[in-house]
Amino acid sequence: MNVPVVISGNPGLPAVEDLGPGVRQIRQVSAGAHDLKISAAGYLPVRRTAILSAGDTVTLNIRMDPELAKLETLNVSTSRYILFSNSQFFVDQRAIQNLPGNGDDPLRSIHRLPGAAAGSWSAQTHFRGGEENESAIFLNGLKLLDPFHVRDFHNVFSSIDARAISGVEAYTGGFPANYGDRMSGLILLQSQKPEKSRTYELGISVFNTSFLTSGYNDTGKLDWLFSARRSNLDLVLDRKEHGNPKYNDMFGTLGFNYSPDTRFTFNFLSANDRILVITEHLPLEREQSTSDTRNQHFWIQMEKTISPDLSASVVLSTSSFRNIRNALANNSEELLASVLDDRAVDTHGIRADFNYFASDHHLLTFGAEARKESAKYRYLSEVEYNGFYLAYPGVPHFLERDITLAPGGEGFAAYLSDRWQVTPQLVIDSGVRWDKQTYIGPGNDDQISPRFNMLYSLNAGLDLHLTWGRYHQSQQIQQLQVEDGVERFFPSQQADHLIAGTSYRFNKNWSLRVEAFDKKYSSLRPRFENLLDPVLLTAELEPDRIRVAPSSRRSRGGEVTVEFDGDKSLNGWASYTLSRVTDRIGGTDQPRNWDQRHSFQAALAWRKKQWEFGLAAKIHSGWPTTSATLDRDEDGELVLLYGPRNAERLADFVNVDFRVSRKWQLPKSQITAFFEVSNVFDRRQ
Repeated sequence: MNVPVVISGNPGLPAVEDLGPGVRQIRQVSAGAHDLKISAAGYLPVRRTAILSAGDTVTLNIRMDPELAKLETLNVSTSRYILFSNSQFFVDQRAIQNLPGNGDDPLRSIHRLPGAAAGSWSAQTHFRGGEENESAIFLNGLKLLDPFHVRDFHNVFSSIDARAISGVEAYTGGFPANYGDRMSGLILLQSQKPEKSRTYELGISVFNTSFLTSGYNDTGKLDWLFSARRSNLDLVLDRKEHGNPKYNDMFGTLGFNYSPDTRFTFNFLSANDRILVITEHLPLEREQSTSDTRNQHFWIQMEKTISPDLSASVVLSTSSFRNIRNALANNSEELLASVLDDRAVDTHGIRADFNYFASDHHLLTFGAEARKESAKYRYLSEVEYNGFYLAYPGVPHFLERDITLAPGGEGFAAYLSDRWQVTPQLVIDSGVRWDKQTYIGPGNDDQISPRFNMLYSLNAGLDLHLTWGRYHQSQQIQQLQVEDGVERFFPSQQADHLIAGTSYRFNKNWSLRVEAFDKKYSSLRPRFENLLDPVLLTAELEPDRIRVAPSSRRSRGGEVTVEFDGDKSLNGWASYTLSRVTDRIGGTDQPRNWDQRHSFQAALAWRKKQWEFGLAAKIHSGWPTTSATLDRDEDGELVLLYGPRNAERLADFVNVDFRVSRKWQLPKSQITAFFEVSNVFDRRQ
């Protein structure tokens, strides 16, 4: 290596001596743990931890790999609000905590990404026309099982503390072959690495009271992070009129550096809900739902550098989920209904991922996973329709369901991906993935998903990229649609992504990204939705419930994003998306419920000494809706007539959020206070 090598450490190091080509020596280093960073121009930086006792001599063999041009460039900078590159985006922790309107929720922060559609009541997101469940969520290498609070009322909050993670990395499409079984998006979360030997944080807001601690021991072999939160909504809401939402969550990670080449991380995530939601509190028209949920994950991750060319990550996990919902609608003039929904899921898995540098310009990634899954369903419902509700088309006077099921089986996957730097300007990344589930039953075929990505750099500031990939999604074992009378799983669905775009950095302050996408869906399973009112306690029993069975689906559009990174005090971005999302039903194209023809997002952050101001705006076309009119049949009875599904639109939506915060630095601590206003103009979606 004939380029200068820089070696830095925490704590600081004495002078580095050059003993010849590729050999460096540091003497008189203090005993203890030293985090080393070795960097050189044109090479990937290397981090190592060296642990020394008095009188020890430690030799580290370091291989520095040349930088590969990345298909999905990700520049992490704490001075930026949100960073964009192709279909991959990164929202850092500081942005999550200071971005107004997301309630310090890391999964709500991605509502503002280009191509994202979301209602203000849910923490879930539709990526480029996909359903909310078409995105996988990973934390420290584990795919999480429904990590949301208030699950039975649109998943209002995530169960992940924003302060416990370093940021959110999100793919809105075109993600690589090492991730699969999802058709639209990918969300990757990584826990925050302790920066000090001991840190304690206490937070209080309208949403929750929280505690977090992190640190590492004197030798640096152990490091930890623990977070606990308790909801405050039950203290601020009127219990008689709105209910009593109680929930809490805990996350912990303990890292053990067994050697400079081997690290073990022990993780757990636990969330518990006890929710009472009331939409009508009058005794004669009482509508309420209680929900008890327990969601737990335990997993161990081993990261191992096997040789200078080969590294591995292995995750062993066990997860469990239990949810009991009791709902009541007591309105004798229209609807008498009761629901008992009791479901439990257990899953145990192992996943292994490998990176192999075949050469300085060739990177192979490959891996496999296996899961053992089981579920139990007990669903009971009774509903009696009266009065005006009998005017709805196809509604019987009485409906009853009683379903008990216990499905189980395995899930398997394997992948291989090859990233090859053909020339200094051209990089090709191709791969293939195989998935299989055994609990689906007859008609469950193996799923083969080829992927192809290409990046061509015309110059230092201009990149062109092209992505094509096939993505399958199986019906998860916890997603059986028993509430709508479905007692079997459907075969996997399929989506083909075609994405083309360009990114250009004008200078150090301004950058532009333009991207076009086309997603074609096939082999779709039927879904159920409420035609007139999507926000209900007993949605499956309402008279406007319909079955939607598209033969195909298509989502296409274009995105333009401009980012400004002025300096440490001012930065912002703006994006515009033009898209169309339709279901093919009966030979006609019908807009999906979350079709946003036009969408505009913008944010601005300004910092001045101890003050920080955030302003965010969102404008989008009104959601599609279905018209309904009342008429009388030949017997003089009232009947409700639907217009064409989703042929009308609600009014355009405009939302502006504002936040200001201030920090006070004390001798051994820091206090931060903030004031936030969401939906400044009180607009309804």
